[in-house]
Amino acid sequence: MGKSQYIVQFGGLSVGLHDFEFEVNDAFFKSIENSDIQKAHLLVDATLTKQNNLLQMQFNIEGTVGVDCDRCLKAFDYPVETEEHLVIKHGNPDESTDEILVIPEGQDEFDVSQYLYEYIILAIPARRVPCELDKKEFVCDAETLSKLDNLVIESEKEEEPNNPMWEQLNKIKFNKN
Repeated sequence: MGKSQYIVQFGGLSVGLHDFEFEVNDAFFKSIENSDIQKAHLLVDATLTKQNNLLQMQFNIEGTVGVDCDRCLKAFDYPVETEEHLVIKHGNPDESTDEILVIPEGQDEFDVSQYLYEYIILAIPARRVPCELDKKEFVCDAETLSKLDNLVIESEKEEEPNNPMWEQLNKIKFNKN
């Protein structure tokens, strides 16, 4: 990923609205250390509103991200569609928050790649089971589900019976309460 692709230069821009487009693909996520995502095709339309001492950026992100089903581990493309807002101002960079990016005085550009990554990750649900979204288009891998069911049954058989010592301790515990 060429980092320069995600740098917004606003120094020479006039006050008003300015549009930017970014493409987020496999190379973007491969360049990020410890990224769970390896496959993606997303388009980002960003509108920069430049004011005298403040910048605002509106991101519209659409596309798909390749993830695995949490139930059967089958790969699928999860549709992503999100809108995010970022305020950029000059000052002490240590005062930056999730919604406000503070850049040093005199700086006339900023890198949006980390924000794009975070916005995309937050648009993907924690639980990814596509067959619950659309049973006609996505069917879980029956072979994997069968193997998982067998593992669960075997682990239930292997459970040890209750230790009598613990039963005695539980009696003492419950008698005190």
